[in-house]
Amino acid sequence: MESERKVNMAAGPLETILNPSSIALAGASNNMNKMGTIQMLNLIDSGFPGEIMPVHPSEREVLGKKAYPSITDLPFAPDLAILVVPTALVPDMLEDFGRLGTRHAIVITAGFKETGEQGRGLERRIIEIAHTYGIRFLGPNCLGIVNTHLPLNVTVAPILGYGGGLSLASQSGTYIAQTVHFLRRNGIVLGKAISVGNEADIDITDCLEYLGHDDRTKAIGMYIEGIRDAGRFLRVARRVSGKKPIVAQYVGGTEAGARSGSSHTGAIAGPDYIYDGLFEQAGIIRVGTIEEVYRVGWALATQPPLKGPRIAVLTNSGGPGSGIATTCNAAGLEVPEFSDSVQEQVSKYIPGHASARNPVDLTFHIDMKALTVKIPEVLFSADEIDGVIIHGIMDTGFMDLLYPSVSKHLEVSREDFLAFGEITLDELASMPHTHGKPLLISSFFDESDHCVRLFHKSSIPTFDSPEKAAKAMWALYKHCLIRQRGTSTPDKRTRGMIPARAKEIVSSRSRTGMDEYSAKQLLKAYGIPTTEEYLAPSCEEAVKAACRLGFPVAVKACSPTISHKTEHGLVFLDVDDEDAVSRAFDAIRSYDPDTPVLVSEMLKGKREFMAGVSYHPGFPPCVMFGLGGIFAEAHRDFAIRLAPLSREDAREMIDSLRARPLLGHYRNMEEVDMDTLENILVRLGDIALDFPGIKEIDLNPVIIVSGVPKVADSLMIIP
Repeated sequence: MESERKVNMAAGPLETILNPSSIALAGASNNMNKMGTIQMLNLIDSGFPGEIMPVHPSEREVLGKKAYPSITDLPFAPDLAILVVPTALVPDMLEDFGRLGTRHAIVITAGFKETGEQGRGLERRIIEIAHTYGIRFLGPNCLGIVNTHLPLNVTVAPILGYGGGLSLASQSGTYIAQTVHFLRRNGIVLGKAISVGNEADIDITDCLEYLGHDDRTKAIGMYIEGIRDAGRFLRVARRVSGKKPIVAQYVGGTEAGARSGSSHTGAIAGPDYIYDGLFEQAGIIRVGTIEEVYRVGWALATQPPLKGPRIAVLTNSGGPGSGIATTCNAAGLEVPEFSDSVQEQVSKYIPGHASARNPVDLTFHIDMKALTVKIPEVLFSADEIDGVIIHGIMDTGFMDLLYPSVSKHLEVSREDFLAFGEITLDELASMPHTHGKPLLISSFFDESDHCVRLFHKSSIPTFDSPEKAAKAMWALYKHCLIRQRGTSTPDKRTRGMIPARAKEIVSSRSRTGMDEYSAKQLLKAYGIPTTEEYLAPSCEEAVKAACRLGFPVAVKACSPTISHKTEHGLVFLDVDDEDAVSRAFDAIRSYDPDTPVLVSEMLKGKREFMAGVSYHPGFPPCVMFGLGGIFAEAHRDFAIRLAPLSREDAREMIDSLRARPLLGHYRNMEEVDMDTLENILVRLGDIALDFPGIKEIDLNPVIIVSGVPKVADSLMIIP
């Protein structure tokens, strides 16, 4: 039922909320110091084509619109109700709208669960009212919505641009209201923007799902402080990211960030590395700043998809060219040396001292045609190039700097001097879509420069540093890789697929937990390779087991109550004869006469990894894989994905490690059996989902033996 309701969400409440034909706003007046008044003013001035009905107990008109004394006096039920009233009034007013027949609302008012227990009680009350009347709502504690295509704006800031392809879902209202000046300065135009506030009803995953279906949204930006249902978020995001790019900032991964998010939206934050894994698995491009959400998102929304990693760099200065090339290479992009044919064509338009190899460095070159038409046409036409970054295109910005000196020697007005320097960019602006390749611009000038204004008018992204342009191109390449990986999802699982032997092992475990022997038997039931071993009830049986396995062996205590056996001196490795087995057995029994003893084959391998499962509130079980052994915590080289895992998820985890070369042919060691390693990770996720009573799984080390990964030690915690 839940999945059916969420699918219908895509064309349901957010479609109406962002495209209403009528709006009633409670909280607006003729007092411009009131937030509700500012929001109604922006609603009117945005050009909203529908009917606007302010509700006010004493004003007959509000901002020129007929006002109604109460909700019950409205002539009909509006498509959308907006509440900007004192917190205590919200429940009754929402109920009045429900009785009238309104089924969609935005609760701007704050003072709910973000304030403490009393606020949580009020929030529960409005949720109950909404459920009673079938109302779907955004908020509370939000700043409203923007739809520049309708148009519609009920935030506290005016719309300064219409019809953009970048849409935003944000857990901070500031980022859809206070940033309008920044967006305008940088030529960025939002299409839709949604402030979710406390997410008492509609949450950020609902917004992502809606924007994924919205034809006018070409790229999605997200500001995230915490996700309550990470499993559903993952399912939605991986569907959406295969069709359109998603770029996100997450800020709850530090203690301070989590505290801040909780204080004003009630967000539930999670460790940063968990969100890293979630975003990678979901196909979300993670960035570090809100500026990058806008700038990178705008590049993704406006430029043709990048089809490969080969980037041409064109500049009139060596430093920026080197900065772009270095940043591209560091991010995994290529800045390949051009073929002789391309170099020959480029050389026609550059000075003899300039380089045609890539980056193309014109040094200081006055002829802007070379930088804006002639060389770009060569680069865009070349099959060996997938995208182009240009630095140094400018006209009036530079001319304006020169004018004070020029005016001392020539009688020319500033206006005439700047007009003389203006160039056209029509040909360059058309090249990305003519050739199906992205173009990004680096310029140290802002909109005071005529060229920058032309780029903004043509929706060509500009960046105020070479490195920012290169990082944005990396984001385009990241989405290229996300598209290429397809829509692989985990195999459909049912409870009936749980191995019978696994059920038997878990049901027969000791009341104190699961010991290493039982844990490994459970792993084997899922096809995960482990050491061969025997439980030895006596010293004589321990010696026999060692002889069957062949020396050397490992002798260990095997008790669910002892989790760190090595620290207690209860693990004996490379035990190489019968007497040594006896001594090890006696040492373990002297620690505790009732402790079971495990005799295991001694794995020989130089490469050690670790795998496991951990749990975090709001998340499915998290599967981990990384460098193992005694230095695992020091190296902290690991990857995380959420269960259930697909084979592709497992492979991406493995490939993301810094230690990935150790899994190939390394110093005369065999290449690791990747199918077996992937299966270990996939099946670990299955175990965690099949047996939610297991609260932690730790496989360390997983030793590579003749190319085959085998679990040497296993810890499973069952409270």
